[in-house]
Amino acid sequence: MHQIKVTVNKRDYRVACQPGDEARISDLAEYLQAKAESLNLPPGSQVPEAQVLLMVGLLAADDLSDRLNEMEGMQAEIERLRVEISRLHHEASSRAGNLEARAAQGLEKAAARVEQLVARFEPA
Repeated sequence: MHQIKVTVNKRDYRVACQPGDEARISDLAEYLQAKAESLNLPPGSQVPEAQVLLMVGLLAADDLSDRLNEMEGMQAEIERLRVEISRLHHEASSRAGNLEARAAQGLEKAAARVEQLVARFEPA
């Protein structure tokens, strides 16, 4: 287990992490630090550290909630598109079948006409 130092709200914390997770933990701590800065607390503020960290956590949870809602919307759109693709595929298959049948009928008529012409010009 590795330990790294992160800073949130101008306070250093030691955090244990798996080898290779150091950069990710550092990035997450920077995200939390940005949230702490977004609170715009005046220098020397008397807001308890636990209160600040709670507000930072709530801001992060709000961002997460927004992303989850976006994902749900995207998943619904993906499902709608899948249904539309399926419908279009079925429609295209149906049209292809109709075109194939019409082409076959046309070929049969052309073959019959060729047979009539051959019969007409063949010596008896």
